[in-house]
Amino acid sequence: NAIDTVLETGAQELDRKVLERAAISGVLKATGDEWANYFPKSALEVLQEQNSNTFTGIGVWLTKTRSGQIKIASIQDNSPAAKSGILPGDQILEINGTDVRGASLTSVISIIRGSTGKKIELLVSRGEKKVLASLSAKKIVARSVEASQVSREVALLEISNFAQGTTEAVRRALRDLNYKAGVIIDLRNNPGGLIEEAVGVSELFIGRGVIVSYQVNDKERVFTAKNSNPIQSPVVVIVNRNTASSAEIVAGAFQDRNRGVVVGERSYGKGSVQEFVTLSDGSRIELTVALFRTPSGRAIEEFGITPDLEVTDSQVGVKALQVLGGLTALVSQR
Repeated sequence: NAIDTVLETGAQELDRKVLERAAISGVLKATGDEWANYFPKSALEVLQEQNSNTFTGIGVWLTKTRSGQIKIASIQDNSPAAKSGILPGDQILEINGTDVRGASLTSVISIIRGSTGKKIELLVSRGEKKVLASLSAKKIVARSVEASQVSREVALLEISNFAQGTTEAVRRALRDLNYKAGVIIDLRNNPGGLIEEAVGVSELFIGRGVIVSYQVNDKERVFTAKNSNPIQSPVVVIVNRNTASSAEIVAGAFQDRNRGVVVGERSYGKGSVQEFVTLSDGSRIELTVALFRTPSGRAIEEFGITPDLEVTDSQVGVKALQVLGGLTALVSQR
């Protein structure tokens, strides 16, 4: 085959594994599947960490855009990244002086996660501006849910991603809060995560009905809420242009089932389903196999979720409280 020929006739010594990885990456790119990924066996631990809240790193969640850029989706509070001056939405240009534009999401995550104390220099771009940040990796025990009481009877849930245990974290947080007048669910800069956790959070508020569905070939997969005692308080969901994937599923479910009012900016529009295929050497490829649809049948991919009320980031907190006040008044009149 081509790789054997290159190895046999090449003027310099080459590594077969490097060539094979390059070939696989080329094939995936040629498919036109913008969300396809290749995970060599050595990177499977990174894959598992993407859906875990415990890792060694700098406290960021990364996402890949349609154009192939690696961007910072969200930042963990009190992490090295939170104190460095980098912000959600920043595009990563270089890590320790190495240009990572065009690199895979997996390889970039691998570089910034390492042993405790590992020095990491990030060069990021923010519009026309470039920012250089020096950080040290540390053990991160991330919290995907931050909960607080924003007024006497209104609770705020800030969900940074949907990882293992997010639903239970929301459930526990609400036990200690007064949310008689409503709940604000803030999904800004949430890159998504586990669909089961997104459905689980939705089901806490939506008792019955479809949350999301997709179809692969002739088989339809439907995720349905089955909660005999859902929370009845009014809900406002906040989204922005960096709200993606499973976070968009949640916003779409609340919107379509008339369970909450969505405010903010139109979300990113990452509504495709990826599945993993394990290769003979233990490595994996991730391929797009279907498109998510909201309960009313809307596609999320490319379209995103259009908020019921478009509000700028600077005004969205105040507007969310105003909307909740109106919803509470409507409920009390019934």
